[in-house]
Amino acid sequence: MKYEQFENLLDEDLAWRKVEISELLLLAKESEKETIFKSLILLLYAHWEGYIKKSSKLYIKYISEEKVKLSDLSYNFKAVALKEHVSRCIETKDKMTLANEIAFVSSFLKFESKKFKIDVRPDNDFDNTIIDTESNLKPKVFKNIIEILGLNYKKALEAREHYINSHLLANRNAIGHGSKFNDTIQIDFSLTLKDIEKLKAIVFSIIDSFKEELLEYIYNKYYLVSNSDKRNEFESKREEELEKLIASIEESFK
Repeated sequence: MKYEQFENLLDEDLAWRKVEISELLLLAKESEKETIFKSLILLLYAHWEGYIKKSSKLYIKYISEEKVKLSDLSYNFKAVALKEHVSRCIETKDKMTLANEIAFVSSFLKFESKKFKIDVRPDNDFDNTIIDTESNLKPKVFKNIIEILGLNYKKALEAREHYINSHLLANRNAIGHGSKFNDTIQIDFSLTLKDIEKLKAIVFSIIDSFKEELLEYIYNKYYLVSNSDKRNEFESKREEELEKLIASIEESFK
């Protein structure tokens, strides 16, 4: 896969999701019906989970097709490649675990000299082998995915974990299970067009930032150990940019 193809796949997958949200948002503005507001939250969550999952799998697939030696990749890819062997060592109930530990060390040394190769299927929504959203992409799960990819979990995201958990996840779960929207238990959120638009803006700012970061990692090969210093400089810059972006959205909805 070439960089341009990877970029197009990320752009195309995000574009149709944004179109669907925009179309439903237009209907919400015209009718202002509660059922459409609730549908917006459900669809917003669906595209939040769907895009993070697919773009992450495409990123793993891209690097797998680059045929880079594990010894040249950042440590997260070594962990991905050795996942099966790590699980075997952790899950064993045998009292004598030395054999398992030796097998693990042997596998690691053997894999170090081999090229990174993982069977990941971006178009298979049921393939959770490497990227697992647990059908509930809360910040904790998102952070785990980011670490699997070798990216940094931003302080800007950490500061908004409660907002995402309470307004996107909790509302989606309640609506998805057929519960009524309860204004009395909400803090700084109501089933209004303004609050939903704010939620949409923040969620897509995170998605857009995530997409751009994946593209930068591929273009500049930040997944290589040799580029770790440049990667750290980039991450520091992205930290500031994301905080400014989300803060400006929050300010605009006051």
